[in-house]
Amino acid sequence: MKPTAAMRGWLQPSLARRLVLALLVAFGLAWCALMVESYLNFRREVSDLHGLAAVAQVLAETLPAGDERTAVAIVQASESQFNAHRRRAPVPDPRDMLFRLDDLQGHTAHASPLLQGEPAPGGPGHATVRVAGRDYWSAVHEARGWRVQVLTPAIDDLAMVPFFNAELLRPMLIAFPFVLLPAWLAVRRGLRPLRELSHAVQARAPDDFSPLALRLRYAELQPLEAAFDALLERARLGLQREKGFVQDAAHELRTPLAVVAAQAHRLAHAGADERPAAQHALERAVARASHLVQQLLTLAALDGSGAGQARAVDLVEEARAILIAVAPRAGERGIEVSFESPDQLPARLDMAAFHSVLENLLNNACAYCPPGSRVVVALQGEGGRLRLTVADDGPGIAPRERQRVFERFYRGAGTAASGAGLGLSIVRQALDRLHGHIALGPGLDGAGVGFTVELPWQAGAAEAGARADGATAAAVAGPSGA
Repeated sequence: MKPTAAMRGWLQPSLARRLVLALLVAFGLAWCALMVESYLNFRREVSDLHGLAAVAQVLAETLPAGDERTAVAIVQASESQFNAHRRRAPVPDPRDMLFRLDDLQGHTAHASPLLQGEPAPGGPGHATVRVAGRDYWSAVHEARGWRVQVLTPAIDDLAMVPFFNAELLRPMLIAFPFVLLPAWLAVRRGLRPLRELSHAVQARAPDDFSPLALRLRYAELQPLEAAFDALLERARLGLQREKGFVQDAAHELRTPLAVVAAQAHRLAHAGADERPAAQHALERAVARASHLVQQLLTLAALDGSGAGQARAVDLVEEARAILIAVAPRAGERGIEVSFESPDQLPARLDMAAFHSVLENLLNNACAYCPPGSRVVVALQGEGGRLRLTVADDGPGIAPRERQRVFERFYRGAGTAASGAGLGLSIVRQALDRLHGHIALGPGLDGAGVGFTVELPWQAGAAEAGARADGATAAAVAGPSGA
Protein backbone atom coordinates (compact mmCIF):
# COMPACT_ATOMS: atom_id res chain seq x y z
CA MET A 1 0.00 0.00 0.00
CA LYS A 2 1.33 3.41 -0.96
CA PRO A 3 1.85 5.64 2.13
CA THR A 4 -0.43 8.64 2.36
CA ALA A 5 0.73 12.20 3.07
CA ALA A 6 -0.30 11.84 6.72
CA MET A 7 1.67 8.59 7.02
CA ARG A 8 4.72 10.16 5.39
CA GLY A 9 4.48 13.09 7.81
CA TRP A 10 4.34 10.71 10.76
CA LEU A 11 7.27 8.63 9.47
CA GLN A 12 9.40 11.73 8.98
CA PRO A 13 11.87 12.24 11.87
CA SER A 14 10.56 14.69 14.47
CA LEU A 15 12.20 16.09 17.61
CA ALA A 16 8.85 16.35 19.43
CA ARG A 17 8.01 12.73 18.62
CA ARG A 18 11.49 11.67 19.67
CA LEU A 19 10.98 13.47 22.98
CA VAL A 20 7.72 11.61 23.61
CA LEU A 21 9.38 8.30 22.80
CA ALA A 22 12.31 9.15 25.06
CA LEU A 23 9.93 9.93 27.92
CA LEU A 24 8.09 6.67 27.31
CA VAL A 25 11.38 4.80 27.46
CA ALA A 26 12.33 6.68 30.63
CA PHE A 27 9.00 5.83 32.26
CA GLY A 28 9.42 2.22 31.18
CA LEU A 29 12.86 2.06 32.75
CA ALA A 30 11.55 3.72 35.93
CA TRP A 31 8.68 1.21 35.96
CA CYS A 32 11.14 -1.68 35.68
CA ALA A 33 13.33 -0.22 38.45
CA LEU A 34 10.33 0.16 40.79
CA MET A 35 9.20 -3.37 39.96
CA VAL A 36 12.64 -4.71 40.85
CA GLU A 37 12.68 -2.71 44.08
CA SER A 38 9.19 -3.92 45.04
CA TYR A 39 10.15 -7.51 44.30
CA LEU A 40 13.33 -7.26 46.36
CA ASN A 41 11.41 -5.77 49.26
CA PHE A 42 8.85 -8.53 48.93
CA ARG A 43 11.55 -11.23 48.99
CA ARG A 44 13.22 -9.59 51.97
CA GLU A 45 9.88 -9.48 53.81
CA VAL A 46 9.23 -13.14 52.99
CA SER A 47 12.70 -14.21 54.09
CA ASP A 48 12.15 -13.15 57.71
CA LEU A 49 8.34 -12.58 57.84
CA HIS A 50 9.06 -9.54 59.95
CA GLY A 51 5.60 -8.03 59.55
CA LEU A 52 3.78 -11.23 60.39
CA ALA A 53 6.05 -11.88 63.38
CA ALA A 54 5.34 -8.35 64.63
CA VAL A 55 1.58 -8.99 64.46
CA ALA A 56 1.97 -12.19 66.48
CA GLN A 57 4.22 -10.45 69.03
CA VAL A 58 1.96 -7.45 69.54
CA LEU A 59 -1.12 -9.64 69.82
CA ALA A 60 0.52 -12.02 72.34
CA GLU A 61 1.77 -9.19 74.51
CA THR A 62 -1.68 -7.56 74.71
CA LEU A 63 -3.43 -10.67 76.03
CA PRO A 64 -4.22 -10.76 79.79
CA ALA A 65 -2.45 -13.53 81.70
CA GLY A 66 -4.82 -16.25 83.00
CA ASP A 67 -8.02 -14.69 81.57
CA GLU A 68 -8.93 -17.11 78.78
CA ARG A 69 -12.29 -15.54 77.93
CA THR A 70 -10.81 -12.05 77.44
CA ALA A 71 -7.82 -13.44 75.53
CA VAL A 72 -10.10 -15.36 73.14
CA ALA A 73 -12.25 -12.27 72.60
CA ILE A 74 -9.17 -10.19 71.74
CA VAL A 75 -7.89 -12.81 69.29
CA GLN A 76 -11.30 -13.17 67.64
CA ALA A 77 -11.67 -9.39 67.31
CA SER A 78 -8.18 -9.12 65.83
CA GLU A 79 -8.93 -11.94 63.37
CA SER A 80 -12.16 -10.29 62.28
CA GLN A 81 -10.53 -6.89 61.90
CA PHE A 82 -7.52 -8.15 59.92
CA ASN A 83 -9.61 -10.24 57.54
CA ALA A 84 -12.12 -7.44 56.99
CA HIS A 85 -9.24 -5.19 56.06
CA ARG A 86 -7.80 -7.81 53.67
CA ARG A 87 -11.14 -8.11 51.87
CA ARG A 88 -11.21 -4.35 51.28
CA ALA A 89 -7.55 -3.89 50.37
CA PRO A 90 -6.01 -5.02 47.05
CA VAL A 91 -3.93 -8.07 48.03
CA PRO A 92 -2.51 -10.77 45.75
CA ASP A 93 -4.36 -13.56 47.62
CA PRO A 94 -7.76 -12.68 49.18
CA ARG A 95 -7.94 -15.74 51.48
CA ASP A 96 -8.37 -15.02 55.19
CA MET A 97 -5.59 -14.96 57.72
CA LEU A 98 -5.69 -17.74 60.31
CA PHE A 99 -5.28 -17.29 64.07
CA ARG A 100 -4.67 -19.81 66.83
CA LEU A 101 -4.40 -19.31 70.60
CA ASP A 102 -2.93 -21.98 72.90
CA ASP A 103 -1.70 -21.88 76.43
CA LEU A 104 1.78 -23.12 77.15
CA GLN A 105 0.42 -26.52 78.29
CA GLY A 106 -0.92 -27.15 74.74
CA HIS A 107 -4.61 -26.42 75.42
CA THR A 108 -6.23 -24.73 72.40
CA ALA A 109 -8.39 -21.78 73.41
CA HIS A 110 -9.20 -20.59 69.90
CA ALA A 111 -8.47 -21.71 66.34
CA SER A 112 -9.73 -20.57 62.94
CA PRO A 113 -11.94 -23.16 61.25
CA LEU A 114 -9.15 -24.39 58.92
CA LEU A 115 -6.81 -24.85 61.90
CA GLN A 116 -9.20 -27.00 63.90
CA GLY A 117 -7.76 -30.47 64.04
CA GLU A 118 -4.32 -29.30 63.04
CA PRO A 119 -1.42 -30.03 65.40
CA ALA A 120 -0.25 -27.26 67.70
CA PRO A 121 2.79 -25.30 66.51
CA GLY A 122 6.23 -25.74 68.01
CA GLY A 123 8.25 -23.01 69.68
CA PRO A 124 8.44 -19.35 68.67
CA GLY A 125 9.64 -18.46 65.17
CA HIS A 126 8.41 -18.38 61.61
CA ALA A 127 8.05 -20.99 58.92
CA THR A 128 6.00 -22.09 55.93
CA VAL A 129 3.36 -24.64 56.84
CA ARG A 130 0.68 -26.48 54.90
CA VAL A 131 -2.96 -26.12 55.92
CA ALA A 132 -5.80 -27.80 54.02
CA GLY A 133 -3.49 -28.51 51.12
CA ARG A 134 -2.35 -24.86 50.78
CA ASP A 135 0.87 -23.15 51.87
CA TYR A 136 0.74 -20.54 54.63
CA TRP A 137 3.39 -18.38 56.22
CA SER A 138 3.31 -18.89 59.98
CA ALA A 139 4.66 -16.77 62.86
CA VAL A 140 4.50 -17.93 66.50
CA HIS A 141 5.13 -15.84 69.59
CA GLU A 142 4.87 -16.73 73.31
CA ALA A 143 4.10 -14.15 76.00
CA ARG A 144 2.14 -13.81 79.27
CA GLY A 145 1.44 -17.55 79.32
CA TRP A 146 0.02 -17.70 75.82
CA ARG A 147 1.25 -19.03 72.48
CA VAL A 148 -0.16 -17.03 69.55
CA GLN A 149 0.11 -18.33 65.96
CA VAL A 150 -0.75 -16.05 63.01
CA LEU A 151 -0.86 -17.43 59.47
CA THR A 152 -1.27 -15.65 56.15
CA PRO A 153 -1.60 -17.25 52.70
CA ALA A 154 1.80 -17.80 51.04
CA ILE A 155 2.11 -15.85 47.79
CA ASP A 156 3.99 -17.14 44.75
CA ASP A 157 6.53 -14.84 43.11
CA LEU A 158 4.68 -14.88 39.77
CA ALA A 159 1.47 -13.87 41.51
CA MET A 160 3.18 -10.71 42.80
CA VAL A 161 4.06 -9.38 39.30
CA PRO A 162 0.51 -8.33 38.28
CA PHE A 163 -0.03 -7.04 41.82
CA PHE A 164 3.04 -4.80 41.61
CA ASN A 165 1.99 -3.66 38.13
CA ALA A 166 -1.44 -2.69 39.37
CA GLU A 167 0.08 -0.81 42.30
CA LEU A 168 2.46 1.17 40.04
CA LEU A 169 0.09 1.84 37.15
CA ARG A 170 -2.01 4.53 38.75
CA PRO A 171 0.79 6.84 39.99
CA MET A 172 2.74 6.41 36.72
CA LEU A 173 -0.28 7.33 34.61
CA ILE A 174 -0.92 10.36 36.79
CA ALA A 175 2.71 11.53 36.63
CA PHE A 176 3.25 11.05 32.87
CA PRO A 177 1.13 13.99 31.58
CA PHE A 178 2.64 16.34 34.15
CA VAL A 179 6.13 15.40 32.97
CA LEU A 180 5.30 15.27 29.25
CA LEU A 181 3.47 18.60 28.98
CA PRO A 182 6.28 20.87 30.30
CA ALA A 183 8.86 18.97 28.24
CA TRP A 184 6.76 19.25 25.06
CA LEU A 185 6.19 22.96 25.64
CA ALA A 186 9.91 23.50 26.26
CA VAL A 187 10.81 21.72 23.01
CA ARG A 188 8.18 23.59 21.04
CA ARG A 189 9.38 26.95 22.33
CA GLY A 190 12.99 25.90 21.90
CA LEU A 191 12.40 25.03 18.22
CA ARG A 192 10.76 28.37 17.48
CA PRO A 193 14.12 30.06 16.68
CA LEU A 194 14.80 27.30 14.12
CA ARG A 195 11.48 28.05 12.46
CA GLU A 196 12.37 31.74 12.46
CA LEU A 197 15.74 30.86 10.88
CA SER A 198 13.99 28.79 8.21
CA HIS A 199 11.53 31.59 7.41
CA ALA A 200 14.36 34.18 7.29
CA VAL A 201 16.33 32.05 4.83
CA GLN A 202 13.29 31.36 2.62
CA ALA A 203 12.36 35.05 2.51
CA ARG A 204 15.82 36.14 1.31
CA ALA A 205 16.55 37.31 -2.19
CA PRO A 206 18.94 35.09 -4.18
CA ASP A 207 21.65 37.76 -4.14
CA ASP A 208 21.27 38.72 -0.46
CA PHE A 209 24.35 37.55 1.46
CA SER A 210 24.04 39.90 4.43
CA PRO A 211 24.18 38.41 7.97
CA LEU A 212 20.94 36.98 9.38
CA ALA A 213 21.05 39.12 12.56
CA LEU A 214 18.42 36.99 14.32
CA ARG A 215 20.06 37.25 17.77
CA LEU A 216 19.10 33.75 18.88
CA ARG A 217 18.85 33.61 22.68
CA TYR A 218 19.77 29.98 23.19
CA ALA A 219 23.46 29.17 23.52
CA GLU A 220 23.02 25.89 21.59
CA LEU A 221 21.64 27.72 18.53
CA GLN A 222 24.09 30.62 18.45
CA PRO A 223 26.88 28.52 16.82
CA LEU A 224 24.38 27.56 14.09
CA GLU A 225 23.63 31.20 13.33
CA ALA A 226 27.33 32.07 13.42
CA ALA A 227 28.15 29.19 11.04
CA PHE A 228 25.35 30.24 8.67
CA ASP A 229 26.55 33.85 8.69
CA ALA A 230 30.08 32.64 8.00
CA LEU A 231 28.76 30.55 5.09
CA LEU A 232 26.97 33.60 3.68
CA GLU A 233 30.15 35.64 4.02
CA ARG A 234 32.16 32.98 2.17
CA ALA A 235 29.51 32.82 -0.54
CA ARG A 236 29.56 36.62 -0.86
CA LEU A 237 33.34 36.70 -1.11
CA GLY A 238 33.30 33.83 -3.58
CA LEU A 239 30.77 35.61 -5.75
CA GLN A 240 32.80 38.80 -5.63
CA ARG A 241 35.91 36.83 -6.52
CA GLU A 242 34.18 35.19 -9.47
CA LYS A 243 32.84 38.53 -10.70
CA GLY A 244 36.30 40.02 -10.42
CA PHE A 245 37.77 37.03 -12.19
CA VAL A 246 35.34 37.36 -15.09
CA GLN A 247 35.97 41.10 -15.36
CA ASP A 248 39.75 40.66 -15.24
CA ALA A 249 39.62 37.81 -17.75
CA ALA A 250 37.52 39.90 -20.14
CA HIS A 251 39.93 42.80 -19.71
CA GLU A 252 42.99 40.64 -20.33
CA LEU A 253 41.45 38.91 -23.35
CA ARG A 254 40.50 42.25 -24.89
CA THR A 255 44.12 43.20 -25.66
CA PRO A 256 45.25 40.04 -27.52
CA LEU A 257 41.95 39.86 -29.37
CA ALA A 258 42.36 43.48 -30.45
CA VAL A 259 45.88 42.66 -31.62
CA VAL A 260 44.57 39.62 -33.49
CA ALA A 261 41.93 41.77 -35.20
CA ALA A 262 44.47 44.47 -36.10
CA GLN A 263 47.03 42.02 -37.46
CA ALA A 264 44.36 40.14 -39.38
CA HIS A 265 43.28 43.43 -40.98
CA ARG A 266 46.92 44.27 -41.72
CA LEU A 267 47.51 40.83 -43.21
CA ALA A 268 44.44 41.15 -45.39
CA HIS A 269 45.67 44.43 -46.87
CA ALA A 270 49.42 43.85 -46.79
CA GLY A 271 51.54 43.60 -49.84
CA ALA A 272 53.88 40.75 -50.61
CA ASP A 273 56.76 42.35 -48.68
CA GLU A 274 54.71 43.09 -45.52
CA ARG A 275 52.79 39.82 -45.44
CA PRO A 276 55.44 37.67 -43.56
CA ALA A 277 55.81 40.27 -40.76
CA ALA A 278 52.04 40.66 -40.44
CA GLN A 279 51.57 36.88 -40.36
CA HIS A 280 54.24 36.49 -37.66
CA ALA A 281 52.62 39.23 -35.54
CA LEU A 282 49.22 37.57 -35.98
CA GLU A 283 50.59 34.19 -34.91
CA ARG A 284 52.14 35.73 -31.78
CA ALA A 285 48.84 37.44 -30.87
CA VAL A 286 46.92 34.20 -31.39
CA ALA A 287 49.48 32.31 -29.29
CA ARG A 288 49.19 34.86 -26.49
CA ALA A 289 45.40 34.67 -26.55
CA SER A 290 45.54 30.86 -26.62
CA HIS A 291 48.00 30.81 -23.70
CA LEU A 292 45.76 33.12 -21.67
CA VAL A 293 42.69 31.02 -22.39
CA GLN A 294 44.59 27.88 -21.39
CA GLN A 295 45.67 29.51 -18.13
CA LEU A 296 42.10 30.58 -17.39
CA LEU A 297 40.86 27.06 -18.04
CA THR A 298 43.58 25.61 -15.80
CA LEU A 299 42.76 28.07 -13.03
CA ALA A 300 39.02 27.33 -13.29
CA ALA A 301 39.72 23.58 -13.14
CA LEU A 302 41.86 24.00 -10.01
CA ASP A 303 39.71 26.60 -8.25
CA GLY A 304 37.63 25.00 -5.50
CA SER A 305 38.38 21.45 -6.64
CA GLY A 306 39.17 18.71 -4.21
CA ALA A 307 42.10 16.33 -4.32
CA GLY A 308 42.84 14.91 -7.75
CA GLN A 309 43.61 11.33 -8.68
CA ALA A 310 46.99 10.30 -7.27
CA ARG A 311 49.06 7.76 -9.15
CA ALA A 312 52.42 6.08 -8.70
CA VAL A 313 55.15 7.89 -10.64
CA ASP A 314 58.87 8.56 -10.65
CA LEU A 315 58.93 12.30 -9.94
CA VAL A 316 62.44 12.65 -11.31
CA GLU A 317 61.32 11.39 -14.73
CA GLU A 318 58.18 13.51 -14.65
CA ALA A 319 60.15 16.64 -13.73
CA ARG A 320 62.66 15.95 -16.51
CA ALA A 321 59.83 15.69 -19.02
CA ILE A 322 58.49 19.08 -17.89
CA LEU A 323 61.95 20.63 -18.16
CA ILE A 324 62.36 19.22 -21.67
CA ALA A 325 59.03 20.81 -22.67
CA VAL A 326 60.14 24.21 -21.30
CA ALA A 327 63.67 24.00 -22.74
CA PRO A 328 62.84 25.51 -26.18
CA ARG A 329 61.48 28.70 -24.63
CA ALA A 330 64.44 28.95 -22.28
CA GLY A 331 66.82 28.40 -25.20
CA GLU A 332 65.18 31.15 -27.22
CA ARG A 333 65.87 33.61 -24.38
CA GLY A 334 69.39 32.30 -23.70
CA ILE A 335 68.51 31.05 -20.22
CA GLU A 336 70.37 28.05 -18.78
CA VAL A 337 68.18 25.59 -16.89
CA SER A 338 69.74 22.88 -14.69
CA PHE A 339 68.17 20.09 -12.65
CA GLU A 340 69.41 18.64 -9.35
CA SER A 341 67.74 15.48 -8.01
CA PRO A 342 68.36 11.89 -6.93
CA ASP A 343 68.33 9.19 -9.57
CA GLN A 344 64.78 8.19 -8.66
CA LEU A 345 62.05 9.55 -6.46
CA PRO A 346 59.04 7.17 -6.51
CA ALA A 347 55.85 8.68 -5.10
CA ARG A 348 52.06 8.74 -5.34
CA LEU A 349 50.93 12.21 -6.37
CA ASP A 350 48.31 14.16 -8.29
CA MET A 351 50.48 14.75 -11.32
CA ALA A 352 48.13 17.21 -13.04
CA ALA A 353 48.50 19.61 -10.12
CA PHE A 354 52.24 18.95 -9.75
CA HIS A 355 52.72 19.58 -13.47
CA SER A 356 50.93 22.95 -13.11
CA VAL A 357 53.21 23.93 -10.21
CA LEU A 358 56.53 23.14 -11.85
CA GLU A 359 55.62 24.31 -15.35
CA ASN A 360 54.32 27.69 -14.18
CA LEU A 361 57.30 28.30 -11.90
CA LEU A 362 59.64 27.60 -14.82
CA ASN A 363 57.61 29.77 -17.22
CA ASN A 364 57.62 32.57 -14.66
CA ALA A 365 61.41 32.39 -14.36
CA CYS A 366 61.87 32.31 -18.13
CA ALA A 367 59.51 35.27 -18.59
CA TYR A 368 61.17 37.60 -16.06
CA CYS A 369 64.85 36.61 -16.24
CA PRO A 370 67.03 38.44 -18.81
CA PRO A 371 69.10 36.55 -21.38
CA GLY A 372 72.14 34.84 -19.91
CA SER A 373 70.40 34.06 -16.58
CA ARG A 374 70.49 30.73 -14.79
CA VAL A 375 67.56 28.75 -13.37
CA VAL A 376 68.20 25.82 -11.02
CA VAL A 377 65.45 23.28 -10.29
CA ALA A 378 66.05 21.02 -7.27
CA LEU A 379 63.86 18.10 -6.18
CA GLN A 380 64.33 15.98 -3.07
CA GLY A 381 62.27 13.90 -0.65
CA GLU A 382 63.01 13.45 3.04
CA GLY A 383 61.14 13.07 6.32
CA GLY A 384 57.81 12.43 4.66
CA ARG A 385 57.97 15.71 2.72
CA LEU A 386 58.78 16.57 -0.92
CA ARG A 387 60.73 19.75 -1.52
CA LEU A 388 60.81 21.43 -4.92
CA THR A 389 62.96 24.54 -5.39
CA VAL A 390 63.06 26.81 -8.47
CA ALA A 391 65.71 29.54 -8.05
CA ASP A 392 67.13 32.05 -10.52
CA ASP A 393 69.59 34.93 -10.64
CA GLY A 394 67.22 37.34 -12.37
CA PRO A 395 65.91 40.70 -11.19
CA GLY A 396 64.05 39.21 -8.25
CA ILE A 397 60.87 40.49 -6.62
CA ALA A 398 60.69 43.61 -4.48
CA PRO A 399 59.80 42.86 -0.82
CA ARG A 400 56.70 45.08 -0.97
CA GLU A 401 55.34 43.00 -3.88
CA ARG A 402 55.98 39.53 -2.50
CA GLN A 403 52.60 39.34 -0.80
CA ARG A 404 50.77 40.12 -4.04
CA VAL A 405 52.59 38.05 -6.65
CA PHE A 406 50.14 35.15 -6.13
CA GLU A 407 47.08 37.33 -6.86
CA ARG A 408 45.31 36.82 -10.15
CA PHE A 409 46.34 39.16 -12.97
CA TYR A 410 48.91 40.88 -10.79
CA ARG A 411 52.17 41.78 -12.53
CA GLY A 412 55.12 43.45 -10.90
CA ALA A 413 55.59 47.15 -11.40
CA GLY A 414 57.96 48.14 -14.19
CA THR A 415 58.15 44.71 -15.78
CA ALA A 416 58.31 44.36 -19.52
CA ALA A 417 57.62 40.62 -19.59
CA SER A 418 54.61 39.38 -21.48
CA GLY A 419 51.86 37.47 -19.73
CA ALA A 420 48.60 37.93 -17.90
CA GLY A 421 49.85 37.46 -14.34
CA LEU A 422 48.10 34.12 -13.81
CA GLY A 423 51.05 31.74 -13.51
CA LEU A 424 51.70 32.10 -9.78
CA SER A 425 47.95 32.12 -9.08
CA ILE A 426 47.75 28.72 -10.78
CA VAL A 427 50.71 27.55 -8.64
CA ARG A 428 48.94 28.56 -5.42
CA GLN A 429 45.66 26.95 -6.50
CA ALA A 430 47.41 23.71 -7.46
CA LEU A 431 49.23 23.63 -4.11
CA ASP A 432 45.92 23.99 -2.30
CA ARG A 433 44.81 20.81 -4.03
CA LEU A 434 48.10 19.09 -3.15
CA HIS A 435 47.90 20.28 0.50
CA GLY A 436 51.27 21.95 0.08
CA HIS A 437 52.65 25.45 0.58
CA ILE A 438 55.15 27.75 -1.13
CA ALA A 439 57.64 30.22 0.27
CA LEU A 440 59.75 32.94 -1.35
CA GLY A 441 63.43 33.22 -0.56
CA PRO A 442 66.79 34.29 -2.00
CA GLY A 443 67.79 33.21 -5.48
CA LEU A 444 71.21 32.21 -6.85
CA ASP A 445 74.41 33.92 -5.74
CA GLY A 446 72.51 36.53 -3.73
CA ALA A 447 70.40 37.63 -6.72
CA GLY A 448 67.02 36.78 -8.17
CA VAL A 449 64.36 34.87 -6.25
CA GLY A 450 63.81 31.32 -5.10
CA PHE A 451 60.45 29.54 -4.81
CA THR A 452 60.45 26.63 -2.34
CA VAL A 453 57.49 24.22 -2.48
CA GLU A 454 56.84 21.58 0.18
CA LEU A 455 54.34 18.76 -0.29
CA PRO A 456 53.20 15.73 1.69
CA TRP A 457 55.04 12.73 0.28
CA GLN A 458 53.17 9.47 -0.20
CA ALA A 459 55.98 7.30 -1.51
CA GLY A 460 55.25 4.45 -3.91
CA ALA A 461 56.81 2.43 -6.71
CA ALA A 462 57.02 4.25 -10.04
CA GLU A 463 55.09 3.02 -13.02
CA ALA A 464 56.32 3.56 -16.58
CA GLY A 465 59.98 4.40 -16.98
CA ALA A 466 61.10 2.99 -13.63
CA ARG A 467 64.60 1.58 -13.91
CA ALA A 468 64.17 -1.14 -11.31
CA ASP A 469 61.83 -4.01 -10.80
CA GLY A 470 59.05 -3.99 -8.19
CA ALA A 471 61.23 -5.28 -5.36
CA THR A 472 63.92 -2.66 -5.90
CA ALA A 473 61.34 0.12 -6.23
CA ALA A 474 59.74 -0.90 -2.94
CA ALA A 475 63.15 -0.88 -1.28
CA VAL A 476 63.87 2.73 -2.32
CA ALA A 477 60.32 4.02 -1.85
CA GLY A 478 61.22 5.84 1.37
CA PRO A 479 58.88 6.85 4.19
CA SER A 480 55.24 7.58 3.56
CA GLY A 481 54.10 11.14 3.82
CA ALA A 482 51.46 12.36 6.20
